[in-house]
Amino acid sequence: MDTSVKHDDSPEGDPDGAASATEPEDFVLANAILSLGYIPDFLPEDLRFWFCPNRQEPKEVQVELVGRAAESWESYYSKKGWAFVHGGKPDAEGPYQITSGGLKLELLDPGRFFAPKPVFRWAVDDASIPVVSLEKRRPINPWKPTYIRALNFIKKYEWKESVPGAVHNAIWEIEECGEIAGSTSWHNAEQLLHDHMSPAVIETLADVFYNRPEDFPLGSEVYLRVLGQSGDEGFEKLLSLARHPISRKRRIVAQTFGALGDERGSALLLELLVDEDPEVLRCALRSLGQLGVDETSDPKGLVKGYLDSDEIPKRVWAAQALYKGGDESFQKFFLDLVKQEPRLLTDMGELGDVLADLDLFQAMPFLINRLKHDGAEFRADAAESIEKLTGVVLDYASLDSQEERRNAIRTCNRWWDDYKRSRRKGGG
Repeated sequence: MDTSVKHDDSPEGDPDGAASATEPEDFVLANAILSLGYIPDFLPEDLRFWFCPNRQEPKEVQVELVGRAAESWESYYSKKGWAFVHGGKPDAEGPYQITSGGLKLELLDPGRFFAPKPVFRWAVDDASIPVVSLEKRRPINPWKPTYIRALNFIKKYEWKESVPGAVHNAIWEIEECGEIAGSTSWHNAEQLLHDHMSPAVIETLADVFYNRPEDFPLGSEVYLRVLGQSGDEGFEKLLSLARHPISRKRRIVAQTFGALGDERGSALLLELLVDEDPEVLRCALRSLGQLGVDETSDPKGLVKGYLDSDEIPKRVWAAQALYKGGDESFQKFFLDLVKQEPRLLTDMGELGDVLADLDLFQAMPFLINRLKHDGAEFRADAAESIEKLTGVVLDYASLDSQEERRNAIRTCNRWWDDYKRSRRKGGG
């Protein structure tokens, strides 16, 4: 889910949103804390802070939602916040944006009779400043339906470890998100799990994954990713979960190793290449393609054996693994597939993703030729792969007319010419 939005953050409050060209660092926050009584749907990068009357002696803080948050989550504004944002932002200094990871979300304990008020702190031990622009209680999220099966599990789940309330709330939030029906709150819930990591949380995440139903895989993907990023103890727990008796669970674990990009999972993925479930095998081979293998890590040549598979995806992933392991002779194999194979790249082991992963820019001329295909699906497939490989954004839905196709092809050819010139200048 892409949440990146270009904003203008000039201290004068220019509505176009660019930070000060002279001293942008003065309008960037780091290590700040926003405390709420709920896990919000908006993301930290979609917030701008205003200090009233100024940053040096703030009496209150106003939070402005920008980008996607402004489009989707305006219901989080209090009446005072709505009036401030839409009334010219009087008597305030800002907007201040935050560095990547520079804002920590903290959950306030629910009051017995009254909901806690949102507050802002510069650092852990600093005094709290009231955030007057946000509601005390979480608004209803029309995008997030209640997933009965997922919630039935977490309602009945027996917590075997003593973990902070924030961890309980985070897991509930992730389960309730189900199939990510427009909600982004699970991003914040995932960060809360990282923030409260401990041996007890590791055991809890592993146990929840082990027992939860897989009607909605989001929860499993999040829990396993957090385990894999939580240090040696969490990674060892992730390795042990690859031996789950349910094959669907083993598939998700195999996929996680590739997504993490951690080579410590390679040995176990090689074991999963002989799994009784063919889908587990495919997931393991796909992840090995992302990690890479060589003769040292795969002395038995298990991956190399799939170069002769009848299935193109398996050949692609095996070649990707060996290429990443140091054998660049497979470059011709990938280029020939793009050039000659009359299939969608997505049907050939997500070949567009593979090209981007390996930085095979030499495929660009052949991808451009695919933009000329009579089939709209082929053109869209090529445009998507070009974007992943080069960053050149083409509107897939606007390639139907000859003029639109010519414009897209001209754009790609310019990129390719610029790339070749830069390579010549760099001696590459």
